[in-house]
Amino acid sequence: MKVPKQSQKISKKNPKRLHATPSGAAVYKFGSFLLDQGERTLLNGEEHVSLTPKVFDILVVLLENAGHLVTKERLLEEVWPETFVEEANLSVNIASLRKALGKDGGKQQYIETISKRGYRFAASVEKAESQTTVTRSSAATRSAASATASALQITNSLAVLPFENVSALPDFEYLSDGLTESIINGLSHLQNLRVSSRNTVFRYKLTAGMDPQEIGQKLGVCSVVIGRILQLDDRLIISTELVDVANGWQMWGEQYHRSPSDILAIQKEISGAICSRLKARLTREEKQQLGKYYTQDPEAYHLYLKGRYHWNKYDELGLRKAIEYFTQAIEIDPTYALAYAGLADSYYRLSNIYAPTTEAMPKAKAAALKALEIDDGLAEAHAALGLVYMSYDWDWPAAEIEFMRAVELKPNYALAHQRLGLFYYLQAQFDKSLHEMRRAAELDPLSPQLIQGIAAAFFLMRDYDHAQKEIEKALAIDSHYQPALYVLGRIYVQQGKFAEAIRIFEKLCSVDDAPIFKGALGSAQALAGQQSSAQATLKLLEQQSKQRYVSGHHKAVIHLALRDKNAAFECLEEALRNRCEMMTWLKVDPAFDSIRRDLRFTKLLRRVGLERKHQIPQSAAS
Repeated sequence: MKVPKQSQKISKKNPKRLHATPSGAAVYKFGSFLLDQGERTLLNGEEHVSLTPKVFDILVVLLENAGHLVTKERLLEEVWPETFVEEANLSVNIASLRKALGKDGGKQQYIETISKRGYRFAASVEKAESQTTVTRSSAATRSAASATASALQITNSLAVLPFENVSALPDFEYLSDGLTESIINGLSHLQNLRVSSRNTVFRYKLTAGMDPQEIGQKLGVCSVVIGRILQLDDRLIISTELVDVANGWQMWGEQYHRSPSDILAIQKEISGAICSRLKARLTREEKQQLGKYYTQDPEAYHLYLKGRYHWNKYDELGLRKAIEYFTQAIEIDPTYALAYAGLADSYYRLSNIYAPTTEAMPKAKAAALKALEIDDGLAEAHAALGLVYMSYDWDWPAAEIEFMRAVELKPNYALAHQRLGLFYYLQAQFDKSLHEMRRAAELDPLSPQLIQGIAAAFFLMRDYDHAQKEIEKALAIDSHYQPALYVLGRIYVQQGKFAEAIRIFEKLCSVDDAPIFKGALGSAQALAGQQSSAQATLKLLEQQSKQRYVSGHHKAVIHLALRDKNAAFECLEEALRNRCEMMTWLKVDPAFDSIRRDLRFTKLLRRVGLERKHQIPQSAAS
């Protein structure tokens, strides 16, 4: 539920999918190796072995069938489902896997080739699944899992705390925030390093007397990066250090004296030094990604940082300023893919709330496509394009492909998992949705936005008690977070607690005149029997629509609560003509349960591209 806060298309017939990790992820031990399927890591002793995602998936399939033939056809089907891949591609990946594993004691190859048929994993394998021993003794497998966790704990988690702006210039804040975010984004591409997200670490931005060791313990990470930025005339002085959370020791420290035009190089140097000190073993692709410059122009980079700084403010003024800065960055460097992705995100966030969807969404789509034309490997652009396909084009297969591609390119990108989870629960695929939403929350445990996503999934499943428990977790982090308050109000409505719901919606309307809040308020008033108040709220929406964009969806929910179905359908038709994003919620939103059996509603669903294959809980329809 989008409420205010405070690529090139792949064939739909052969959508690109990830090899899914089973719910009972296992730990495998063979020779000197330990593979943790859940963490997607492979250790040789205490050394990380870097594998590409597809090579890792091949190894998992072989380990699951150790001692038995796995045909080439089965490997292609399991690792590249519904995608045409030539057999030569499999051979190349098998060769990479053999090279990574080497030989057992200099004698036996782990992987045997069965001529013209497939492959067999020849070595002895121990497997643990949860606490159940599958092979050999439980002590051995627990030891293997413990060793895996112990070794991973050395280097697998990091938080980059907000760099402190010690200059006397408030306008310089964008650079301290931007440098922090750029380092986080660069490091989050690394498969074997869990990096706390921007949303999580920026909660400590204004913490007085910040103790990095204490914050690291709260975040559950092994090390933290802290830094300070000072501008003196035409010089930047940037001090950074890496702190071991376990004992508070400094693992690395450096001070940079550079000009502002060197900020790109400084970001790369800091990220490289962190990886070096953590002894992170990087694949060739990860090294390229870590050292990647999306622009060579320092002025364009500074403008991009200003754009992201204002985008993170969420309000209309901030979004319009963000668009201005991203546009200026692109004018300086027309090949700046990341700036196009920022532009796409800004137009999407502006749409439906502060601007007509038909005005903002085509601009978001054009920016995302341009970003992918420049760099098809940019996860942020795939995630942005997925939102447009889902929320505006109503092209659900294309949206799923883009979200899956974003997750594949950047597995630790919490927003990509959250958006894929959103896709699934709009389709009423709630098991898949909860899996992705929980994965996002694991990556960003202090984000009220992501915890609210879990609550919304339970809400749409009509499990209101669980939804309330989750939303209270989000509000414990930020009691003023508007989307969480909105969901809580919706939960109260479904529980029949109308007075509590009205209080929440009145509070929201008092701090933000967004039409979605007025629609929710009018609906709650009508359901509570306050007919005159609901009519007055509806009239306010009608008046508001003369000055700004107001979706017909928000008027429709009031008409439904007033039991005027014909007026509600007229408003929904208006919302559909305007490509209102909220129309994508029709299939699952409890507000429309009273008209689910109406033929007009079925036709609306079809026009939004929502199939009837996955259904809402049976008890929901009236």
